[in-house]
Amino acid sequence: MEILFKIYEGLDREGPGSRAMTQRALALCAGLPESPRVLELGCGSGGATLALAGLTGGSLVAVDVHQPFLDTLAGRAAAAGLAHRIATAKADMAALDFEPESFDLIWCEGAAYIMGVDQAMEEWKRFLRPGGFLVFSDAVWLATSVPDEVRAYWAEEYPAMRTPADIVSAGQALGYESVGHFSVDRECWDAFYDDLERHLDKVETLYGDDPDGRAVIDGSRREISLYRAHPGVYGYEFLCFRR
Repeated sequence: MEILFKIYEGLDREGPGSRAMTQRALALCAGLPESPRVLELGCGSGGATLALAGLTGGSLVAVDVHQPFLDTLAGRAAAAGLAHRIATAKADMAALDFEPESFDLIWCEGAAYIMGVDQAMEEWKRFLRPGGFLVFSDAVWLATSVPDEVRAYWAEEYPAMRTPADIVSAGQALGYESVGHFSVDRECWDAFYDDLERHLDKVETLYGDDPDGRAVIDGSRREISLYRAHPGVYGYEFLCFRR
């Protein structure tokens, strides 16, 4: 995992998304306090964090396990004049130590799969105040007919990948109310993969001779190629639940 983090250092975002997508997902959280207390998990270098700070006017705790990502985020927050509203914390999202019912909103873009989406929904629920919101994005199947090479790739990379309806049902079974969900725009994937492809060209000279680095680079290029060859088969889904 460490080599993956190192290779992804320097990207604006560590996965598909945009300020517009973050804003659209946030709009699902009707009734959120004017200055909410927000917990963002798997924040990376802050692609969504800065947007959330600007859109909510609240205070944020941004959590990641990789300190260089947090250092980058702190610098970006300071440059944007938001350092007084964004606190960073190096921690494992599966072993959090916050007070129960202490957040109005828990946010996680593209990282809940690390501990398992169902486990994340169950574990994080206790940190939400009654009526609080859990918003996350996850890789999902968008088509019923999936080419063999795509299914084989994701059977290795993310065997637990499901449909949006499956995740909604899982959340409801855990006692959440499903507020809404939507797919991340194709343009976000194109922008992310274009940026990642350029970045891989730069880091290949640094990590290409390392076996683990080589595996990450080749795997990333394979993922890019598959998505471009089979658009619309899978994607990211934003899902919003209320406690």
